[in-house]
Amino acid sequence: MGTDQESYCGNRMDSYEERRNKVRRFQLTSDIFFCKVLEDKEACQEVIRILLGHPSLVVKDVKTQYSIRNIENRSVVLDVLAEDTDGRMVNVEMQVSEDEDHQRRARYYQASMDMSFLEKGCPYEELPELYLIFITEKDFLNQKTGISYIDRVVRGQGTVTDNGVHEVYANLTYGCEDEKIDELLRYMKKSDSDYQTEVFPNVVRKVRYLKEQKEGVEIMCKILEEEREQGIRIGVKQGMEQGITLGIEQGMEKGIRAFICDNREENIPRERVQEKLQKRFELSEEEAKKWLRKYWG
Repeated sequence: MGTDQESYCGNRMDSYEERRNKVRRFQLTSDIFFCKVLEDKEACQEVIRILLGHPSLVVKDVKTQYSIRNIENRSVVLDVLAEDTDGRMVNVEMQVSEDEDHQRRARYYQASMDMSFLEKGCPYEELPELYLIFITEKDFLNQKTGISYIDRVVRGQGTVTDNGVHEVYANLTYGCEDEKIDELLRYMKKSDSDYQTEVFPNVVRKVRYLKEQKEGVEIMCKILEEEREQGIRIGVKQGMEQGITLGIEQGMEKGIRAFICDNREENIPRERVQEKLQKRFELSEEEAKKWLRKYWG
């Protein structure tokens, strides 16, 4: 048989052991694996409690790969969006790409969430407390610590102001003075299923389930195959759109060339042809002159 059924987890002829060994390669730094682990409410609660330093916080609901659609502008897909029992919203992102502007991404995510939270006609006071937790590979803030909490401060006064938005940036390069945060961030880099801890046992439980138990392994393989097929569909669609665009451009050029040649043979003045070109093909003056140089001479 061919390889059209193959995916990251191999093909259907692979044994369970082979598929499990491939899933075992995943760490929590993979956003796919990260989201699957944190869709477990208890696991998500442990991560949020540790990174925010709120040991009594209780997660009421959690959604992963949460999409906020924007018809006119860029849509966003949040890795994890959780709500606690006090109505506070927490967005947790695993962003290990080095070439991202993480602070502007956080700004756009915040704006998108606020737009989706506040219904038309509602007062601004109804916007919930929002926590943005970004976990990155590098210490892009150059603070030489594994976690940074951002405050809005009045310049020259040192007064902290609160608009309900709280930004937290954790990185996997530096350690932390807080032992629980330090242990959690280290585990994200090397997420062994046989790890033992009392700090985040539910995170490890979910990792173990996805890496070791047959049902969990099959779930991961199915997700990866769906991601692969979606990627192929998007690639084909983009290729078709590019082909259509190219065809339209080529067809337009043929039409412009024929139009210029016909008018030249009929001895119509060049200036008049330029005017007709601009009107018929909706060209700017410079574009019309470019085509005339190419096909009139």
